[in-house]
This record gives sequence, structure tokens and C-alpha cells, in this order.
Amino acid sequence: MLLVEVTGQHGTSDVWAARYRRNLLEHETMPNAPFFLIATPERLYFWRQDDPSPQEEPPHFTMDPAAGLKPYFETFKEDPKTTSGEALEWILFSWLSDLSWSARLGAEEDPSLRWLSESGLLEALKGAHIESGEVQ
Repeated sequence: MLLVEVTGQHGTSDVWAARYRRNLLEHETMPNAPFFLIATPERLYFWRQDDPSPQEEPPHFTMDPAAGLKPYFETFKEDPKTTSGEALEWILFSWLSDLSWSARLGAEEDPSLRWLSESGLLEALKGAHIESGEVQ
């Protein structure tokens, strides 16, 4: 349903994310998924993929994780400015797990999370099983 690529890269941009996604799709063996997310400590980049082709396409939505995921950074005692890829992976895993069971978590009230509903991801994650690991 959703593929997430977590990287500890800092200083990213929409252009960087579009190229990174294109390279992943072009050179990696990844299963097709209707949603794709690249997570960095400074930004989340999201695409809805009806037909994931290896084109350089700007993200459909972006989010500052320091704001939208603030409670998770606090729980893990992490600072978005210095967090590592592994810590960010646990933060995202917790957030996505909570989204799958709580199904809302303020997405309608918080403008920075509205994209979850608008993209269809929130509905798609309802009751989903979240896994962490390498794509085989």
C-alpha cells in the first residue's frame, strides 16, 4: 500500500526528492505501491502513484516532520535537526502504526496533516499492518 524510504540526509529539496525517487524506481527492485514516501529529518515527501514510472516527478505533498510528528520526536527524545536515519525510522513506524489504528490523529484539524486525507492515504491505512525492513 505504502512504501517508505527513510534517509538521514539533511539539506534536501523537492528537486532532490524527485531525483532520489526516480533513481530508486529506476535502479531498485521495489514492489508497486499506490503511495510512496521519502522521509528525511527535515522533510517528508509524498507521492500518490497510480502508475509508478521512473520519471522525475515533484512530490505531491510535503510536510515538516518537526511540526507534524512533534509528539513522536519527543517520545523518542530526538531532535529533528540531529536525528539519525534509524531514529527517524522508529518515529515514522510509530506514527504510521498510530495512523492505521487511530485513523485520524488530528488530520482534519491540523493543516500540516490535511494531505493525509486529501491524498487518500489516511483511508488506505485504516487497519493496515505496518512493517519495517528491507524490500526483498
